[in-house]
Parts: sequence; C-alpha cells; structure tokens
Amino acid sequence: MSDEWLDTHSFFARFATTVAKAMGSHWGFAAVGSLVVLSMLTFGLVTTNFVISAVTLLMVFVLQNTQNRDSAALHLKLDEMVRVDPEARDRLRGAETKPQTEIEELHEELHQEVEDANEDQRGVGVNSPS
Repeated sequence: MSDEWLDTHSFFARFATTVAKAMGSHWGFAAVGSLVVLSMLTFGLVTTNFVISAVTLLMVFVLQNTQNRDSAALHLKLDEMVRVDPEARDRLRGAETKPQTEIEELHEELHQEVEDANEDQRGVGVNSPS
C-alpha cells in the first residue's frame, strides 16, 4: 500500500473518530439543533431538508467507519483472550468471520454449557431434599 493511501486512511480514521465523539455529545446535539432552526429561518424548509439529508448520508459513512474499527479492535482483544486461555476453544477465535449457521451452533453450544454449569451449581438433578 502506498504512503499516500495510508495517510488518507489515517486522516479519515482520525476525522471519523473526532466527528463521532463530537456529534455523540450533548454539545453536538445542541449545536446541530440550533443550526437546523437557524437554517429553517434563513433558508427555508426545502433547502434545510436537502442539507439535512446530505449530512445524514455522510454521517452514516463516518459512524460506520468508527463502528468497524471499534468492532475490529474488540474482536482482536477477544481473540487474544481466547488464545491465551488454556480452557478456551480455538474454534471460537475469529467467530465473526464464520457463516451465520456456524455462529448459531456455537451460540447454542455455549448456552447449553452455561445452563449445565448452572444446574450443577444448584444441584438440580441430584437426589437432594427440596
């Protein structure tokens, strides 16, 4: 990959993170709300609606970029935890890239193991007085 692409990619990542944090705050909400009211009074409803639609579309890309990076980082951290835990199953590493049916099978398998462990802790199925 070229240095120019990395610079552009890095710039957009920083930009997306900054915009997502700013727009996710109460100050961002107040600023955008004020701009919408001001725009409606100044430019009218049609122009304001057009600008809101364009900004909304751009924000989808900004937020998706931020979410993708956050998700990738979280998956890396979880994969590392699975890798170093001697009792963890390697089958779970990279589960986010598996087909939906395999993910559902893994989910059911883990859910059943949790239920079995809970029953063992409560003594269900053991001859004990109720």
